[in-house]
Amino acid sequence: MTDSSKLLSRMATVLVFAFPVLILCVPRGAGVFLAGVGVLALLGWRGMGRAWREYSKVMTPLAIAVLAFMLVYVGSKLYFHTPWNVIDNPSRTLLAILTCWVILRAAPNPAWLWRGITVGLFLALLIVGYQRFMLGDDRPSAFVQAIAFGNMVAALGLVGFARPGETRRIHAEAWFNVLCAVGILMLNGTRGAMVAMFATLIPMLLIRYRRFTFRMFLVAIVTSVALAAAAYVLPGSPVPARVNQAAQELRQYEQGNIESSVGVRLKIWHVGMQYFANHPWTGVGVGQFARILRATPFCQQQPKSLSCIVEHAHNDIVEAASTTGILGLLTMLGLFLVPAELFRRALIACRGSHHLQGVSLGGAGLAVVMTSLICGLTQVTTAHQANVVFYAGLIGLLLGMAGREAHSASADGA
Repeated sequence: MTDSSKLLSRMATVLVFAFPVLILCVPRGAGVFLAGVGVLALLGWRGMGRAWREYSKVMTPLAIAVLAFMLVYVGSKLYFHTPWNVIDNPSRTLLAILTCWVILRAAPNPAWLWRGITVGLFLALLIVGYQRFMLGDDRPSAFVQAIAFGNMVAALGLVGFARPGETRRIHAEAWFNVLCAVGILMLNGTRGAMVAMFATLIPMLLIRYRRFTFRMFLVAIVTSVALAAAAYVLPGSPVPARVNQAAQELRQYEQGNIESSVGVRLKIWHVGMQYFANHPWTGVGVGQFARILRATPFCQQQPKSLSCIVEHAHNDIVEAASTTGILGLLTMLGLFLVPAELFRRALIACRGSHHLQGVSLGGAGLAVVMTSLICGLTQVTTAHQANVVFYAGLIGLLLGMAGREAHSASADGA
């Protein structure tokens, strides 16, 4: 490795370590990360073509998935003559391609990602604790929109849980990441992120404890249940209030009152899917979900209703289907399912070899996809800039490092 390659690798390692801290703890940290990826691409441009050819089995499917998504969204914008700003956030999915490409070229040390996650989660816990108890913020979220912040914390907590290593110290560090994430989510109060984290934590036990014994299984399950129970029963925890609020709002919706968080979501999901059934090929146009709502007789009669002033569907599937039709829905799902398949391949390639870090990276990537899909049932991933940069950036980082590990494992086995 030349001196310039070593410098590029060290710079990439710093960016990998900084990613969780920037995203969770630094105002406009997503922009700093974007700039960092751009700098690495410029410094390593001489080897970028070679990196693409060497890792084409990763880069080509990822590029096809992201570019297909962008093609449909740009096509929708042109067809409906909507403003260019409607594809501003969706266009940031291109970051997944560039980040993965840069990571494959620069070859950072993956170990620093796990360290960065622990630091980032711990600092984020301190920040939201200060915001909650000192500033009186009911939904503390550092410097990001509350729901998007919760989704990021859940995903990073699970990536931190997947860190490689079988020693007691490593297991303790993995559970410490989960504890920090649970603490943050308890203070933040994002219900979807909490559900996504605990639902994904169970299959992630197979990554954490690869030499699974029945005793380990019982201990891990009991620990997971205890965490969930503690989040509910601890004095001062907002979790029971949020859960009870959701149940109450559901009962109110059944009685005809939709003016609540749950009620609004159920109402707009029904309206959105009804519009999709009538316009399955084109939808209403990218970024135009609000037009669907305001055209309904209900919103014309009650324009100040909560369900008539939202700008997006609060659901990835409903948003994509109702605004960009079947093609938009399929390409949106491709942003999740294609990386998931690539992570699965990397995990299988590394399993049984000495590339145990590749197993952790592949498992972590699958956890990010699963968590994002579950969170996307109550929120639109591309609705907030920080959220889409987070997803695209983290997928790119993990896929780049997992791809390198899988490639090395395949070369060793050849």
